[in-house]
Amino acid sequence: MAAYGFLVACLGLSNAAAADDAKSILKAMSDYLSAQKTMSFSYQSSIEAVTPDFEKLQFVSSGTASLTRPDKLRVTRTGGFADVDVGFDGSTLTVHGKNLDAYASVQAKGSVDELLDRLIGAGLEAPGSDLLAQNPFDLLMTDVTSAKHVSSAYVDGVECEYLAFRTPEIDWEIWIQSGDKPVPRRYVITSKHVVQAPQYTLEISDFKTGNDVAAMPYKIDIPASAKKVDLSELQSLDELPVPSQPGESK
Repeated sequence: MAAYGFLVACLGLSNAAAADDAKSILKAMSDYLSAQKTMSFSYQSSIEAVTPDFEKLQFVSSGTASLTRPDKLRVTRTGGFADVDVGFDGSTLTVHGKNLDAYASVQAKGSVDELLDRLIGAGLEAPGSDLLAQNPFDLLMTDVTSAKHVSSAYVDGVECEYLAFRTPEIDWEIWIQSGDKPVPRRYVITSKHVVQAPQYTLEISDFKTGNDVAAMPYKIDIPASAKKVDLSELQSLDELPVPSQPGESK
């Protein structure tokens, strides 16, 4: 905190000005994303877990996301413990666990925002999914008690604005590309009340919009060998391995 105060003093910004600046940059990103009818990107995510012996481990996955507003979404994720393909065509949500040779399909007519709300209500929220909503700003600013525009920075050689926010339960940071295409490039969530403060990190690349987005089928073709199961049975699709010992945190 002292280091940040020194940085603000050097930049000639008050805490209030830094907070307003951070909110303004975040709002510009939100408005830009909301204005895109179609967008796609690649990502790499890493999630930290703390073992009962207080050892911090990091699990890495990568994948792609394609969105056509208001009601089409396709997300893939491949990692050491899961190979998942998720499709939503406006009426049906299909989750294909390729590594399990199993899939679940549920009726979910509505918009992507309505789908995200349903997943959150079912305890299936994926960190970073708020960036896909129609209005990311309102979701991201929920319960925020502190906002800071820390500095400019570079992510994969691209100049970004580095913002930091705090809520009672988590701290989160976001790096937003500078210029007329303010897309998120890096997003970090810290669970500050969990032992050793594990983090979730999402790094975004190859962001495309409009006609640059490759055609993507939002209905998944399921192989004949795959077994249909209830969505609740697909417990091995997380970014973390299933706990192998009683009492071990997932």
